Amino acid sequence: MVYAAMIKVGIDPDSDRAHRHSILNKFVVPEVRALPGFQKGMWMNDGSGIGTCIVVFDTEEHAMGAIVSLTPGGGPQVLSSSIQEVEVQV
Repeated sequence: MVYAAMIKVGIDPDSDRAHRHSILNKFVVPEVRALPGFQKGMWMNDGSGIGTCIVVFDTEEHAMGAIVSLTPGGGPQVLSSSIQEVEVQV
């Protein structure tokens, strides 16, 4: 089975979308892709101040280890994080 690290962060709903994407693409995505067991990731924005990141890894250990990399100091406020087993992928 594979496991997903899910992290919710607070973001400014009025922040510049291009700037957010630039930070993700230049720094966050390359770092996450380099993590052991990385399979795929998604970064979402609900438009009202909550961003959600879901990154899938090959093992629970790799997903748990990724939480630290996905929640660096100086980044957005972490609202919650969890590791969940992926039961179905399409």
